[in-house]
Amino acid sequence: MGLFGKKEKKIFKEFSKKSVEYLTDINKDTDELLEELQESYSENRFAIPEFMNLIESIKAKISFEESEKLEELSKKIVQIKKCAKKSVSAVAELSRNQRKTTREAIREFNEFVES
Repeated sequence: MGLFGKKEKKIFKEFSKKSVEYLTDINKDTDELLEELQESYSENRFAIPEFMNLIESIKAKISFEESEKLEELSKKIVQIKKCAKKSVSAVAELSRNQRKTTREAIREFNEFVES
């Protein structure tokens, strides 16, 4: 005799099915977010070099104080770029981990229900 009756196994199977659906939805949402971030980052990654070239071309035409302010702004923008790149990498890692967790959970659900 098994540990669980037919009624319990049916409940576990339904729970497993719903859990798989939720995990699949989470994976889909994460993948969509990653794709959006990657596209946005790719579209804008050349803005920093263009901005730096612009700064260099106008430095001689502005006052020292304005040049210093522009230099500070450029440093902040470079930091924003680094943050954006780290964000894309973090979401990519999150997506990989979520897919791995989903596969493991599905396998464990299946093993549990089949036992």
